[in-house]
Order: sequence, then C-alpha cells, then structure tokens
Amino acid sequence: MGTVGTVLQTSPKPRAVPRDGLPHRVNNAVLTTNPLRRYCADPNLAIFDGRYFLYCTDDGVDNWDTTAFSVYVSDDLATWERYPALDLRDVPWWDGSDGAWAPSVVQRADGKYVFYFVAGSQIGAAVGESPCGPFVPEPEPIVREGTFDCHTIDPGVYVEDDGTRYFLWGNGIAWAAPLNEDCLSFDESHAFSWVPGDFREAIWIHKRNGIYYASWSENDAREPEYCVKYAMAESLHGPWSEPRVLIEQDPARKLYATGHHNIVNIPGTDEWIIAYHRFAYNPAGRWAGGDGCHREVVFAPLDYDSDGSLVPVRPQVGSYVRSLAF
Repeated sequence: MGTVGTVLQTSPKPRAVPRDGLPHRVNNAVLTTNPLRRYCADPNLAIFDGRYFLYCTDDGVDNWDTTAFSVYVSDDLATWERYPALDLRDVPWWDGSDGAWAPSVVQRADGKYVFYFVAGSQIGAAVGESPCGPFVPEPEPIVREGTFDCHTIDPGVYVEDDGTRYFLWGNGIAWAAPLNEDCLSFDESHAFSWVPGDFREAIWIHKRNGIYYASWSENDAREPEYCVKYAMAESLHGPWSEPRVLIEQDPARKLYATGHHNIVNIPGTDEWIIAYHRFAYNPAGRWAGGDGCHREVVFAPLDYDSDGSLVPVRPQVGSYVRSLAF
C-alpha cells in the first residue's frame, strides 16, 4: 500500500446535446420487500442532525442507466421520505453516457454538504446547503475517466479523528487521498492506492478504538457471489490483515449478491449499522431478472468481537429498524 499510480490527463467529454435532448430514465416501481419500497443500490447511510440520510443509486433500469438521484430521510430506518437530489441533465459535463451511480456525501467545515456521484464513468461533485439537497453540480468532474489506473467509480469519504477528510474511490484498485478544505479537490501527489484481497469496488474505511477497518466488495454485482470482505490495521496506510468475509449470500434464505455497503456509527454510542444492497428479494427464489440492475437496500446491526474483529453479518429477510429517538 502507499503507491501512487499513473495519472492520465484527459479532457472532460464535451456535452453533445442540450439538456432537453439528454435521456431521463427512472424506475419508480413500488416494492414491498425493503423499507425504501423501491429498487435502490450502492448505499451511503449517514446521520446528520439526529436523522438518517440515505444516498444511493435509484436502481431498476437495465444496464445501470438511471439518470437521477434521490435523498431518503428517516428517523428509524423503517419509514422514509424521498427528496430529489440531482438530475444528471443539470450536470454541465455529462454527455448522456452511462447512468447515475453510487453517490456519497460529506459535510465540510463551513457546514455545507458535498454530494459525490458517478456519471459517464467519471466522478463529479455537487454542493448543497442541506443534506436533503438539492445539490448544485460543479462545472467539471473531480476524477476523470481514464485516470488513476482504475475504473473511476464508487466515491466515499472517511473522516479522520483530526477532521481530515479522505476521498475514497476505485474499481480494480482502491484509492484514497486527503481532500482539500473545499472537499471538491485533492492533491494528486498525496493520493495512495492498494488492492485489498480480490478487491472489485466500493472501498469503505471506518475506525473504532484505534483500529482501522477497510471493507470492500468482491466479485461482480451481477453475480450471486457478490460479497463484502474486510481487513484491519493500526494505520490508515496499513499493513492490513488478511481479508475476512463480512457479508455474503445466503441461498437458504434466497438472499443473493450482498455487497456494496457502507458503515455508520450512531453518535454517542458504540452502535454501528451497515447498509448494503442485494438482488431484490423474491420468496420463490432468485428472481429471473436478478441481473444486478434490480437491487434493494437493507440495513443490519454491525457487532464486534472482543479482539476487535467484525462479527459476520448474516443477511435476513426484511431489514433492521433502529430509532434515533433516545
């Protein structure tokens, strides 16, 4: 760990058509198998001002081609309100290719919120006054396609004890870099990379009792074997322990492709929650359309053994409920 890969300088793709000519694709089908009651994937669960906020891919469109993001707000993980966050047609550099994927959010020092997202295989950023959005996109992507020797997707943020915010991203190679104060840029010379286990995507880092935990997804999102593994270290730069399974499919419960997660701590407690996605549940067995484009987001408690290791999460039908009202 700690190597810096080749940074290829490429120009952003020019927008070929005006906003009205760009595609608009959102699947608003209602599901009863998850608390959001819809297809969603790639979750980033956060807690701001005593409420849960969920940022995710609004799923259910073939080839991951949805083109808008929503923000979901809850007090208990069971009942959710939905707000519009960002429409890719309002992103100046989006040319209509690919879809709207894998958002994440961070609150910066001035109190504003920065919303990271993937569009056209590039990572963009947008700024909002509220965690509900709406978010105003920056004029250029912050990580362009073809840079850093990886597929430039799946942004995330780790906040260190001293307040330093680290930007996380990557597919094939995991990358991290300390963000500048604006949370819209970073010094590329300070970026570092590594390949944990059989890393595919969705790197996430959290820290508890002085131990760093890196967790990530392996295999392909279209495969039932899509799963989450993790490793531990005493430093953000490693060395990291051997990977262990955190969450994987349970065919007996007809739950498949349990991956692309994030982990959040309930402030003032030692309670932790993991959000992850899986193929939309079908009690009759794996849904025939379970191709990785029709997924649902669920939640589970995350526990620790006495040695600090994570207790493997066993997927359940339904989803965890935890009120933030004390």
